[in-house]
Amino acid sequence: METSRSTETPKPTGAPVGTATMEVRGGTGPVTIRYSINGGAEQVETAETLPWTKDYPVYDRLTSYVIVEGTPVCAIIMDGNRLVDLGTDVNATCSFAYWG
Repeated sequence: METSRSTETPKPTGAPVGTATMEVRGGTGPVTIRYSINGGAEQVETAETLPWTKDYPVYDRLTSYVIVEGTPVCAIIMDGNRLVDLGTDVNATCSFAYWG
């Protein structure tokens, strides 16, 4: 019996449950930042100066992440005041999914 896997990108349904901000700070010089919002395709921004931020709507059960190359710090903040992830390692990664 064969099973097939869906490679479809998840789609947001319903109204957003809030707003989040991806944030990258610290470090020196331009950095490369990779991110995905609500399970979408990965985006790459090169030669970005810091601090860098990206606001986005949060939908239930969809994962978003940010990865920064080098030594800066990344964070994801929900609704302006709730820290939901913090990455402080080299090539830091932060991810978040809301499960209401």
